[in-house]
Amino acid sequence: MALINTRPLKGFRDHLPETMMPREKLVETARSVYRSYGFAPIDTPALEYLEVLSGQGSDETDKQMFRFEDAGGRQVGMRFDLTVPLARFAAEHINGLGTPFKRYHIATVWRGEKPQRGRYREFMQCDFDTVGTRSVVSDIETALVIFDLIRTIGFADFTIRVNNRKVLNGLLEKSGLDQKVTEVLRAIDKLDKIGAEAVAREMKESADVSAEQADSILRLSTLKGSNDEVLSAVESLVKGNEKGEEGIEDLRQIVQQTRAVGIPETNLKLDIGIARGLDYYTGTVFETTLDALPAIGSVCSGGRYDNLTAKFTKLPLPGIGASLGLD
Repeated sequence: MALINTRPLKGFRDHLPETMMPREKLVETARSVYRSYGFAPIDTPALEYLEVLSGQGSDETDKQMFRFEDAGGRQVGMRFDLTVPLARFAAEHINGLGTPFKRYHIATVWRGEKPQRGRYREFMQCDFDTVGTRSVVSDIETALVIFDLIRTIGFADFTIRVNNRKVLNGLLEKSGLDQKVTEVLRAIDKLDKIGAEAVAREMKESADVSAEQADSILRLSTLKGSNDEVLSAVESLVKGNEKGEEGIEDLRQIVQQTRAVGIPETNLKLDIGIARGLDYYTGTVFETTLDALPAIGSVCSGGRYDNLTAKFTKLPLPGIGASLGLD
């Protein structure tokens, strides 16, 4: 009888003791930091009804989702992140939990994307989120948790890049592109990977953006300087647009308050080119990179999502959070 091949599926891995030890240490570190800020643990099922997950992240996550019909004939999907299940969880349990509700969730998620270095089909995320408040105080706290988390893990040289979707949306409205927001933001989110010329080309192809409009968007997205200089420049570009001005004020509060508690500007920088690829983000967004290892991309990302629970409840449950990508 032929022996069965013992290799794991493509994109999946066995973890030997020498890799499990540092993984467990990272999980323990994340758990300790989250609890120090008052976040409580929860867990949710690996499988959800397909209607819970589909249409919540992006076209890309819909395509990557592992989905099938279970033994009972139900259409189900495997969670592709921990935020969408949180939205369902909050709608189900928030009356007994109260708001704001602060939770952390450390668990495995699955995406059927092409495996490559640093990207797997099964991987672990270490999430923390605050649900039930639109206060910018929670945005500021999210920045503080990310800072303490990366520093406690052992890194001193890292950059938390911060932006606000309202700023980008405000500029797009001023440019007459308010009906093309999703397509344009998805293109901008690729700025670091493919460069300005390719992003401009994609905006023209996917959103019919003119050369002048693309130039205006890219000027905003590639602004450089100190946080105060970037704020000043962006403020003049979105002036007169209510949504854009709201985003500027949120960013100003984050810069001022994180500076007041001692976070150096070398560790927290405004970057108007940060859009985040998931469609559910509505406000502040974060991406964190390690200065010595820029090639591995963001290691802790997230943002504000004020409408994610609308599919499950009429009760407004805005949220914000971030996730340490363990793998």
